[in-house]
Amino acid sequence: MTRGSVLRLTSSIAAVAFVTAGLLPMANTAQAADNGAWSAAPTKQGTFTARQYFFLELSPGATVKDSVTVKNAGQVAQVLDLYPADAFNVESGAGFALRKRGDKNTDVGSWITLEKTRVEVPPGGSVSVPFTVTVPKGVTPGDHAGGVVTIEPAPAPSGDNSQIQIQRALGVRTYVRIAGPLTPALSITKVDLKVRPARLPFIGQQGGATVTYSVRNSGNVRLTADRIITLDGLFGRTLRNTGRGPIPEILPNSTVVLTESFTKMPVLNQVTANVRLIAADGKVDTSGSATALAVSWVFLFLLFLIVVGIVLAVLWSRREANLVSQMAADAGPLSPTGDQL
Repeated sequence: MTRGSVLRLTSSIAAVAFVTAGLLPMANTAQAADNGAWSAAPTKQGTFTARQYFFLELSPGATVKDSVTVKNAGQVAQVLDLYPADAFNVESGAGFALRKRGDKNTDVGSWITLEKTRVEVPPGGSVSVPFTVTVPKGVTPGDHAGGVVTIEPAPAPSGDNSQIQIQRALGVRTYVRIAGPLTPALSITKVDLKVRPARLPFIGQQGGATVTYSVRNSGNVRLTADRIITLDGLFGRTLRNTGRGPIPEILPNSTVVLTESFTKMPVLNQVTANVRLIAADGKVDTSGSATALAVSWVFLFLLFLIVVGIVLAVLWSRREANLVSQMAADAGPLSPTGDQL
């Protein structure tokens, strides 16, 4: 099984589409996922605020029931399949992902039992599908992640282009926190810096830099943090600064690779990238760095030509002065009347 066979979700609830060329994430909102045809979300419980995802706190061996609601926004009945799936982070970019139908689940996806795996939702109506979460005994404490996926039964042609097959899907995140000691642990394991120097100062292409850093969640709690990245020059002068901003949520036992791009770099300098991650609760504070040279060969070549030109000008000036002195010496001294002696 490869991690390429997944449903990708980039928010608490997100829409995705399968095409023959791969997976395409669709637009997300802060509310329940809605692809224009249907939406999926945890079933509302009484007067409580609507949930955007499932979050369950359980002990090993515990069982709990819940429900997912599918709403049809269309004018015709919609047939949809449902299945549970394990979750993981996509390595590049840390996107939240759910395994494809048919893949083997070993975590939350294997704990969920749906009462129905196919529903027909009437036009403008909704259907709630109950499910049971049964936690095995001996499960490790901390956060476990999965989801409930609603998906079209089969791919269908996209518009007039019959060569592209699309299969739309919506997933609802399901987090299960198992009782026991919680050990948050986030670390930067590698930092890589690539610098593209400006060709010439203030003229034309001004270069840029890319910082790529690997982050490892070796604890048992899903974590996010704020990142601060600075690019410093040889003498400590800050060239660029991202300010403080969040990174995506990283699941336990996951390693992700994140990238930050910068514009405008000097023509010649030693650049150091300093990456720092700080959790809001202060329990995580980790950092890493990398150094690279910014060298514009165009600038150095022009500088070389200028230096060579100056040297040649000085040599020519000295040669001219020597010639004048030599001519004066060859002419000999002059008499008081101006005649040569």
